[in-house]
Amino acid sequence: MSAITQRIGVRPYLGLFALARCGLGVAALTRPATALRATGVDRVTAERTAWTARLLGGRDLALGAGLLHALSRRQPTDSWVWAGLIADAVDATVLATATARRDLAPAAGTLAALLGAGAAAAALPALTNPDPDNATP
Repeated sequence: MSAITQRIGVRPYLGLFALARCGLGVAALTRPATALRATGVDRVTAERTAWTARLLGGRDLALGAGLLHALSRRQPTDSWVWAGLIADAVDATVLATATARRDLAPAAGTLAALLGAGAAAAALPALTNPDPDNATP
């Protein structure tokens, strides 16, 4: 078990993680061009492709809400955590590839890719926890 999950417990940790994912999802749904600009996309492209940020925002909101629902019902959370980890790992890979191809500004694209990888890594303590409430039957 990681130091943070030992300190606050796995379920509170996952609750904070889920709330953060919901917040990012709502931000991407309500301010899609701003969300895209944060990854280094130029203004014109961000406005023209805002719908893509809404897709990702909906995905993150659903993953966060699903995890919160499982936590509130004291149901297993592993499946929700794995789904979020995979989504974040794919995001990091796509962003890193786009940055390498110079489709995104180097600094913003690299930062966005690192944030995606960090989010995926942040899920690992919950998956390595022996808490029986966290295991999928």
